[in-house]
This record gives sequence, structure tokens and C-alpha cells, in this order.
Amino acid sequence: MRREYYLKNGRPNPYLTKLGTKGRTDLLRWWTSVTSNVRVLPADVAEEFPDSKSTVAALRLVMKLRAAKPQAKRKAQSA
Repeated sequence: MRREYYLKNGRPNPYLTKLGTKGRTDLLRWWTSVTSNVRVLPADVAEEFPDSKSTVAALRLVMKLRAAKPQAKRKAQSA
């Protein structure tokens, strides 16, 4: 994906008037639900995790480590 798009030669959507206000609201709700799961990784992280499989595996490991409760520290016994 590009950081910016040059839309000087763009044209209005001819189907937009057919949608109406309710249709636009539904379309916007759908679009936000579809695109909300996209996450952009910083370049250094993307280099370490080049594909979805390795990224998901690492994130699942983090989730397991978070869920694991730390063991209670043992008190030192005085002699």
C-alpha cells in the first residue's frame, strides 16, 4: 500500500446516488468492519516476521506467556 494516493483524475461514483443515505451508512459500516483488522507493522518487525504464519506463532506465544501466572517466590530460610 502506498502512503498517499494522487486522486486528481478521480471521478464520482455513478452508483452512489442509487445507494441513498441508508445505503451509504451500511456501506461505511461494512467497510470499517472489513478494514479494521489490518495492522501495519514497523519495518524492523516486518523483517523479523516476513509472513503471517511466523507472526501469528509469535503472537500466540506472547498470549500464552501473558496468561501464565508467575510462580510465587520462595522466602530465604534463615539458618
